[in-house]
Amino acid sequence: NVLASARANDLAVKRERLRNQDYFAEKMMQLLEIVVHTCNMDDMKPNGTFKGPSREDMIAAAADLEITPEILEEVRLNPQFQAIMRDLAVAEEDSSNLFETLDADGGGTIDLHEFVEGIAKLRGEPRRSDIIAVNFMLQKVQLELKDFGEA
Repeated sequence: NVLASARANDLAVKRERLRNQDYFAEKMMQLLEIVVHTCNMDDMKPNGTFKGPSREDMIAAAADLEITPEILEEVRLNPQFQAIMRDLAVAEEDSSNLFETLDADGGGTIDLHEFVEGIAKLRGEPRRSDIIAVNFMLQKVQLELKDFGEA
């Protein structure tokens, strides 16, 4: 019973974290600091925080970033990044091919919007609605391919 109670408590904490937008925003800022640090070591303090006077400066630096597969791989191997991803309830298996997942437009780089949106969508356990949405998208692609083949 103690083990079941501990599991129920862990699930409740996870659910609360998933709903807490301030928590997500704080963790995303920490992830962005790691990305900016990896891309431009000169703008970072030794402890991994941004030298600028404000978080707005760090966001401005991140806004122009184009994250390549090599940069994301270096970031992904950072233990601090891995801990934050666990805190955000992003499954470890989702981290292994993170670049392909986050590069939504297939452009070969990830911008700030793709990074934040992608991480937000990876959080938590997959829901039935996620699976149904993917199924509908696959059906649409199949129909488009069929129409293309007939044209």
